[in-house]
Amino acid sequence: MQFCTDCGGVLNLFGNNTSSLCSSCIQHRKEPLPPKAVSPKQDDDVLADSILCVENGKIILRSKEGWQLWSASVESKTELASVMKAAKLIYTIRKRRKKKK
Repeated sequence: MQFCTDCGGVLNLFGNNTSSLCSSCIQHRKEPLPPKAVSPKQDDDVLADSILCVENGKIILRSKEGWQLWSASVESKTELASVMKAAKLIYTIRKRRKKKK
């Protein structure tokens, strides 16, 4: 004798059943939605189009729109992760301000 794994009702008195759910549970059960494809946000790839240059003793990172996203003196040492984090933050703020205008 087999029982439904969901409600505990009898599945089959004799023989084998290929499903572990009864017909009632199968009808009422919602199928899980397929996972959504995660597409990268447009702003996540902002650094791919950015330009890094040296001007007046400063290292400057500019977006393709010409916005200054980050700068530091040539002598300073900065972790790349913090530069990227700051640049993305500044880019999102400037883009938000541009949309409001």
